[in-house]
Amino acid sequence: MNIIESFKIALSSIWNHKIRSILTMLGIIIGVCAVIIIVALGTGAKDQMTQDMFGMEENVIELYYEPFPDEDGNIMYWEEPNLTSDDLAEIQSIPGVKVAMGINYGWGSINHNNKQIEMDITGVGRDYFYGKKLQVIEGRGFTEQDNQNMNRVLMIDDYTREKLFKDDEEIIGEIIEIYGNPYKLIGVYKAITPEQYRYGNGEGLMPRSVVGMMFGSPEIQQIQLLGESPETLSQTADIAASRLTEIKELEDGMYTYWSMDEFEEEFDTFYTTITLFIGSIAGISLLVGGIGVMNIMLVSVTERTREIGLRKAIGATRIRILFQFLIEAMTLTILGGLIGIGIAMFATYILSQLLPFTAVVSPVVVIVGVSFSAFIGIVFGILPANKASKLSPIDALRHE
Repeated sequence: MNIIESFKIALSSIWNHKIRSILTMLGIIIGVCAVIIIVALGTGAKDQMTQDMFGMEENVIELYYEPFPDEDGNIMYWEEPNLTSDDLAEIQSIPGVKVAMGINYGWGSINHNNKQIEMDITGVGRDYFYGKKLQVIEGRGFTEQDNQNMNRVLMIDDYTREKLFKDDEEIIGEIIEIYGNPYKLIGVYKAITPEQYRYGNGEGLMPRSVVGMMFGSPEIQQIQLLGESPETLSQTADIAASRLTEIKELEDGMYTYWSMDEFEEEFDTFYTTITLFIGSIAGISLLVGGIGVMNIMLVSVTERTREIGLRKAIGATRIRILFQFLIEAMTLTILGGLIGIGIAMFATYILSQLLPFTAVVSPVVVIVGVSFSAFIGIVFGILPANKASKLSPIDALRHE
């Protein structure tokens, strides 16, 4: 008997006991379906969060000051070096640096027509618009003159616009107040930070010279680099940090760099671990399903005892009987796995329409699901198959 005939017999046996076969496959179907859906949702959520948190920071690296510890290994209070536009220009000239962005920060409450929203303010220069690829959707961005002349101008993101100016069609040129000081609204840009990470706060941009003057912060609190190439970004940042340390003639500390890639890798590892852990718990139903397969195959051996005896009497070997029942168990679990995959694909499609992210069904997970289903069929089919293959032809033929 060849493999094709064995599969035909297995399918015939499953078809002749449809209800029993479906109930037997139910554990496999639920297990495979649950694992694929959980992994797909976990992968989709991770990809969306990674894009939200790190998408705008691709190929961007941050320079920061790191003081040296004293003889006892302690780091006492220190003042960071005062960075200037000349320092930024020096970093911009380093090979491999596409854009060097100088940034400082402020915070305040925006008031307009009896509406108020707390806002995180980032002080930037013209360079920021190139480095962050900001999309200006109304008005204009900053010019060099805005920074040089300390123009009291402000840009807000579309989230803040929705909160403050929902009913206004034209807002460019409006005067708004922050801590009682007037600012002219010159533009609206597409929000960078997703709403779920903002806790109701707005976001806005000002010339960094204005932020430094109004909030008492240094003109440049942070330097971020956009590299020419992701492959050479770390080397470029290392050169830039060394050059900045040299320019500022530092003795008690040095500039170094911190990349979002490191945090992104840690985030991916953490999220993947959680997803696999939850998926493994769902996979327990596969083991339960396997026990159900073993149970029904033992029943099948008992029901087909005379058939086994007849086949042995006409020359079927023990190996062939063993092989036949293993194929039947494996066919049962593979069919359950395929049905589970089909249901999971449909469910992930529906969920993707309802959730704020797209569930990602990995081909690897699908292949593993089918393979594991077949493996379960083999493992839990060995005992019934072995029992069938050991039956004596004479005793089997006498069985009622």
